[in-house]
Amino acid sequence: METLLIGVRFVQYAAVMILFGSSLLPYYALRTNETDRGLRNNVASFVQSVALYAVLAALLSAVGWLACEAVLMSGDANGYREGDTLLTVLNDTQFGRIWRWRLILLTLLSLFFAWRVLGRRAPLTGPVLLSGIVLVASLAGVGHGAMGTGYDAWLHLGNQAMHLLAAAVWVGGLLSLFFAAWCVRRSALPIMVMAQALRRFSAVGFATVLLIVASGLLNSWFLVGSIHALLGTTYGQVLIVKVSFFLGMIALALFNRLRLMPRLAQADHAERSLRLLLWSVAVEQVLAVLVVASVSVLGTLPPAMDMHGMAM
Repeated sequence: METLLIGVRFVQYAAVMILFGSSLLPYYALRTNETDRGLRNNVASFVQSVALYAVLAALLSAVGWLACEAVLMSGDANGYREGDTLLTVLNDTQFGRIWRWRLILLTLLSLFFAWRVLGRRAPLTGPVLLSGIVLVASLAGVGHGAMGTGYDAWLHLGNQAMHLLAAAVWVGGLLSLFFAAWCVRRSALPIMVMAQALRRFSAVGFATVLLIVASGLLNSWFLVGSIHALLGTTYGQVLIVKVSFFLGMIALALFNRLRLMPRLAQADHAERSLRLLLWSVAVEQVLAVLVVASVSVLGTLPPAMDMHGMAM
């Protein structure tokens, strides 16, 4: 059951982060001038299609997550089949009170995006963006950030929401960035458009990295507390693995900014640099998947501070 819970958590986190981050990128990386408009329209259509699949994945994983919680609460492998157990989870737990609204929202969004995509209606990224913000931020309320009481609990909860939103800007934005680079390579659009988009993405990425690091350090203060707890608990060790993947993403982002971005503006190197950019962003997305997988595991583990305190 724990493995299944990690799996549905991973799908839930990945889906809503893609929903938010991919829909935000056109607003800051692609301008509405004549040069960028064609690429922006292509990316907007892509975002609307991605939104449908992301919301469906989020809805299915949300149902799976609820079933796992019912089994864990009841101690019965068939607990997910019992209506009373499911109602108890939804009505009498912090998780359930948040989850029932998420299930309603995801159901409505699934119908809305299916209507727009299957009806071939013009791209509409605003609802995707707003729903992504709500779905990402509300995940803070069902994790370790919801533990505790008083001022510290609210600080931890707000910090965790900020951490998730900042991470989603980067993780989800990579998918739209990859698609934009693929469109430029496959079309007659000037490569300079991609160079400008990469520059804007890098600027926003730098700000999100600062937010991720700052909020991550504060989370570690709440959940880890000491170097001994970091090194001596399963939670701390998984956190170290997660940070390693994150540092790999930063290294690739620096390579894109310092090496590929200037070369995209040079006619002699532009085509080769665009190919390298596609490969670099693809690898960065793989690392992002591993980061999200690490987060999914961490959510099922007791905080390092608690386990270290018990060991002492």
